[in-house]
Amino acid sequence: MVNMGTVSTQVSEYNKNPYGEVVSTSAHDDFAMKTPKATNREAALSALLGMGRYRRALVTIGQILMLYGQQGWRYPEKAHLHQKSAEKLAALCERNGVTWIKAAQFFSNRPDILPPEYLHAFQRLQDTVAPVPFADISKQLAKTWGTDWSSQFKHFSHKPVATASIAQVHKAQLLTGDWVAVKVLLPDVRKIFNQDRQVFEWAARIIKPLVKEIDAVQVVGQLLATTQKELDFKHEAKHHIAFYQCEHMAGIRVPRLYHDLCTSRVLVTEWVNGERLRDVLSAQPDKAKPLLQRLFVSYLQQVTEFGLFQADPHPGNFLVDHQDNIVILDFGAMGVLQAAETSAYQALFSGLIQNNLSDEELLALFQQAGFVGGKAQSLRELSGYMLTNRLAKESTWESAQNIMRQLRADKVHIPDSYVGISRVLITLGGLLQLYEVLPPWQEAQ
Repeated sequence: MVNMGTVSTQVSEYNKNPYGEVVSTSAHDDFAMKTPKATNREAALSALLGMGRYRRALVTIGQILMLYGQQGWRYPEKAHLHQKSAEKLAALCERNGVTWIKAAQFFSNRPDILPPEYLHAFQRLQDTVAPVPFADISKQLAKTWGTDWSSQFKHFSHKPVATASIAQVHKAQLLTGDWVAVKVLLPDVRKIFNQDRQVFEWAARIIKPLVKEIDAVQVVGQLLATTQKELDFKHEAKHHIAFYQCEHMAGIRVPRLYHDLCTSRVLVTEWVNGERLRDVLSAQPDKAKPLLQRLFVSYLQQVTEFGLFQADPHPGNFLVDHQDNIVILDFGAMGVLQAAETSAYQALFSGLIQNNLSDEELLALFQQAGFVGGKAQSLRELSGYMLTNRLAKESTWESAQNIMRQLRADKVHIPDSYVGISRVLITLGGLLQLYEVLPPWQEAQ
């Protein structure tokens, strides 16, 4: 087996920032914004304000319950019911927008919670949704830069290049001649989120005692906290600056941020010519191995060296430029680790790859990373299955389900930091499995 030193060598081959600039923001700044808890009265008021969305939700949930009837829902023979139910739920999230789409995107990378039929149905909501008319975007820009905002640009395309659940991106050219990507917060998304947030929190407290498989309050709380930060582009700008200053491996690129033009509603970054990673892999499968191995090693570097990682690694957030650099986009959702956590994960992944940790050492490292309780074997399985050749042999959902079942039996408390890391590992592991690519240290076995 190739040890962590091999990975470190691969990382150190490219320890030069693609731009020569250095900024002062620390990679370990605390960017967290706590989501306030909703009272029953606030939840009821929110339900009234968003009545149409919640009526659709109640109807859909009722239909799903009727499909499953009195039977369980985790058995393999229920695949046809999973498919029907997943399509109904995905359609609901797409129509309700904002928080609901964010929830679908969040759970699309959680095979430890949902069967694969739900993951596949939700994954379509990672792509572009219906565009918002430019007249509405112009009003948002006027709120930000004033009514003469267009005088700052030589050209501003009215046609969006991408539209997501909370923002829309337009290509533009500054007076300096620089081409930029302008990300604009969609109108009313904050108001809608505040309505939905109350109901999501209220529902999580009701669901928690009924669903033993997950801690519904923890999962929903993480979803809401992440979404709330994404709705304030000042947070994303801080994330972007901190991530930009890190010394990424060669072949990994971060677009430059035009900080003076950024506000809580608008984010302006360097325009990068390239193709989406997913499109490149589909058209040129021979590039899957070098690109996906580089991306996997980059994420190990982010977790174990920077303590700051892009926490939404679906393929739409990666471009491949003309030099085959992987360009990482979208820093609204970031994982931020404390120094002790970063050190613990570095030692943990190194030890797991080299297979040289004793049970006592393993338990100590997990405790340092914020885990409480658990047996060494269960914790070894938890971190190890994404770093071994089991990726090429087992269903990601089945592996995650088996591990989470054992952790629940051992009464292990999993910290939020690992929830974010596991989401990354599961997503990247799924890509490796799809294109039959092994992690680089596995090839020497």
